[in-house]
Amino acid sequence: MSGSDQDPQSENNADVVQMHVERLSQEVLELYRQVNLFYRLGDVFGPGLAPDEICRLLIKESAKVVRARSAQVVLDDGFKVGSVPSQPASRLKVGIETLEGRLGEIILYDKKAGFFTAADEKLIRAVAQQAGVALENSRRIHGLVRQNQALERLNAELRAIDQMKSDFVSNVSHELRTPLSSIKGFASTIMQDSEMPLDVAQEFVGIINEESDKLIIIINDLLDVSKMLSGHLKYNLGVQPLEQIVEKVVTLLGIQAEAKGLALGFDLIDIARVNVDATRISQVFTNLIANAVKFTDTGTIRVQQWVAENRVHISVADTGIGIREDVLAHIFDKFYRVENVVHTKEGTGLGLALVRGIVDYHGGSVDVRSTEGEGSVFTVQFPLAQ
Repeated sequence: MSGSDQDPQSENNADVVQMHVERLSQEVLELYRQVNLFYRLGDVFGPGLAPDEICRLLIKESAKVVRARSAQVVLDDGFKVGSVPSQPASRLKVGIETLEGRLGEIILYDKKAGFFTAADEKLIRAVAQQAGVALENSRRIHGLVRQNQALERLNAELRAIDQMKSDFVSNVSHELRTPLSSIKGFASTIMQDSEMPLDVAQEFVGIINEESDKLIIIINDLLDVSKMLSGHLKYNLGVQPLEQIVEKVVTLLGIQAEAKGLALGFDLIDIARVNVDATRISQVFTNLIANAVKFTDTGTIRVQQWVAENRVHISVADTGIGIREDVLAHIFDKFYRVENVVHTKEGTGLGLALVRGIVDYHGGSVDVRSTEGEGSVFTVQFPLAQ
């Protein structure tokens, strides 16, 4: 056999060895890519990332590792990020899954050299798994943050309510002490002065009677609000003309308005029959009109009734001191009093809360428009009786 001749068996063995070397080289390369990828993923998907940031990083890392031209992430909650080519030549879709379940998927398009392989899918699955863990952690963290913020808001509201209740107790104590002190003082004076002239005694008794009425109003408001909060406030509904209820209140409070030099009038534009508890509705307008008288020093108070859109509207407009814009949203809250008049005007802060509760029960609504220094307009609406 000449030197130039080669053993076919040797050539075959060499080819097999070469194939094994190439395969092992490819496997080593793949292992290197995986190790390098896993090493970087720990830093890439760090804590504190928002879901959209995690998805963008998932696209960036996945496209880099398999050399895809574009990619898109679609989460099961509807969130999408990334780009989709109009006519992709190839694509690879991998689910984003964790032990908690499926979160979405990543789709890669158009590998720069050739087509996506099983090895590519394996790598992307590993990336997607890491991204899924990061998404779960992010959602938990953001959920805890939202819960913490909600608890902080609730605590602030509870502190505000607690402060309002403390102020309420102080206000009610003051409101009860004032008439009680008057009653005690005038009664003691009458008892100690056996020679008091009859006209003076009658005047003192009249004051005692007026102060007793104030006590009755305060105590009734307290009882009614307590019943309303517990759901035990009684209502006796019946269909009746609303204008008759309103007119009686206007007539009753006309004496108080006249004593302050105020013009109190009732403009009846439309009559209306409503299904209401007359006593409770009288309480509503007594509160509204009495407040208008209380907070108006000069000018007029006009009560007006009209019908529109199958509802009856009653407005109470005054030319009083008005209400600051920043407190308008709170005036119907229980125990709330406007601070700019708390020391100069009487009141427990229960009247308007009672008004809203009664109006709401009847399927109505009450709102207010006011300009500080110019006056206020309270408007109540009720559905017409069928």
